[in-house]
Amino acid sequence: MYKLMIVEDEPLIRTGLKHYFSWQELGVQSIVEAENGKEGVATALREQPDLVITDIRMPEMDGLQMIEELRQFLPDTLFIILTGFNDFEYAQRAIKLGSVHAFLLKPLEYEESLTVIQECMNKLQLKQQEQKKRSTLEGSQLIKLLLEEEQPAIDTNLIAELCNFKSKHYLYLPFVLAGFPIRETPSPSTRWMRELATKFIRLATEAYLPASLPRSIFTYAAKSKLYGLIVMGSQTATCIVPFETQVLTELDQHLNKLTLEHHLALYLAIGTVTNELPQITSLLHESEKLLYQRFYQSERNIFHISSIKAGAIATKPTLIQLDDNDKKRIISCIENANKQEILQLMQRLAQDILHKTDGHSPDLWLAYVQEIISVIIRFANKNHIHRDGVYSDKLLNLTFVEDFHSLEVMFEWLGNWMVHLGNIYTEGLTDNHQQDVIIFEHIKSFIRANIDQDITLQMVADRFFYNPSYLSRLFKRKLDKNYMRFVTEIRMEYAQECLKKPEILVTDVCTMCGYKSYKHFVKTFRLFTNMTPSDYRKQSGW
Repeated sequence: MYKLMIVEDEPLIRTGLKHYFSWQELGVQSIVEAENGKEGVATALREQPDLVITDIRMPEMDGLQMIEELRQFLPDTLFIILTGFNDFEYAQRAIKLGSVHAFLLKPLEYEESLTVIQECMNKLQLKQQEQKKRSTLEGSQLIKLLLEEEQPAIDTNLIAELCNFKSKHYLYLPFVLAGFPIRETPSPSTRWMRELATKFIRLATEAYLPASLPRSIFTYAAKSKLYGLIVMGSQTATCIVPFETQVLTELDQHLNKLTLEHHLALYLAIGTVTNELPQITSLLHESEKLLYQRFYQSERNIFHISSIKAGAIATKPTLIQLDDNDKKRIISCIENANKQEILQLMQRLAQDILHKTDGHSPDLWLAYVQEIISVIIRFANKNHIHRDGVYSDKLLNLTFVEDFHSLEVMFEWLGNWMVHLGNIYTEGLTDNHQQDVIIFEHIKSFIRANIDQDITLQMVADRFFYNPSYLSRLFKRKLDKNYMRFVTEIRMEYAQECLKKPEILVTDVCTMCGYKSYKHFVKTFRLFTNMTPSDYRKQSGW
């Protein structure tokens, strides 16, 4: 909605203009008035109107002088001049100013005048859309800068430029929203994740903040997380609904509902409100760390600093270590390659973390996980098991933790890694060639089991604990084909099997093989078989 200012020295004309058009329907929310150019300058600087309709000849300061004085301060404001037949000389001066969008000829003719006003409103709308796009892009760059630099060169002037409102005081509320695939479902695209997250953040903002409070939301998407900052035009945080309220419970339930609908575990971490710009970087990182609470409070989807157990804050954290007996059990389990025994051990270790750390700093249990991984890697090195075939950089730098929504699922994944390593050890596949031969069989089975999904090289590499770059080179070196060719061949092989079953529609075969576009499916099938799926089915006698 927009703000209009009418500048006219005749009170009757000002009043008439206020009621001449259905301003509300045109998108004008409020109208302010001034009776001459001098008063118009003061009012415009205070009210920041989007559209100004002004007479030319007025006492103290005429309309053109007012426009000339205002255009440097209000570059996005549109000006419409009320002019009569005797004001031709003034109109020429107005054209030279370059800031005047249109003229309304007195006396006003309704249809003609309405067309001029509508053109102005359309132009304002386009400007607003462009500004919103620019603000979104620049806001995203702002968040990225805050995350990457300890002391970013940012001041309130930059914030004011990015926001769609101006204020003497600003409050900042950081947040991080994350989505984790459930089990082995493919990771969502960054764009899809951002759209879903943005809708929820808008809903949450409307619930927590009064409608009258000016605010702008800036976000930056990176992998499975959406980092954000809500900038509010207020001096105190009393405008925000307390976090431990019914509103929070309802939002938590809504986020849980989205989790079930999209097979994606969604979590929101809400940071601490501040009016200190230099604090935002540390508060964003603090918000991100709050997401680790998902491992301790599985019944919740939204976390705030107040949601951390009081005991976890009051008690001094102590270092937890893997005892010698558990180290021996890990090695014994790998040597025996007993999947059930391995998974039971890993679930017990996961429970140990939950009981021993009890919501303390994530650094404690991450160090514990690092110790488990070190024991396994030392075993692999001692037995000359090829590094690239058993673990990737994600294991070494612990970034794999970001792929899971619960400790149980994460430790199950670690258990499967141990099973994979144990199979290599017990089958005597310690040389590179033997490892490489068997891995392609496992990958093919995995792709067949998930053939209706978008199975990326990264997904396969994570599943089989390979470095993605190494796995890509392995396909080329051992099979003389790239990964995409390998997957497509499996899809086409499966498509041919399905087409031999007359009860399955050809369009359904397309979906079952993981293709979203039927046209693309037919084109690919023709490249591999020199015929369309329908022709292949006919040739097969169906």
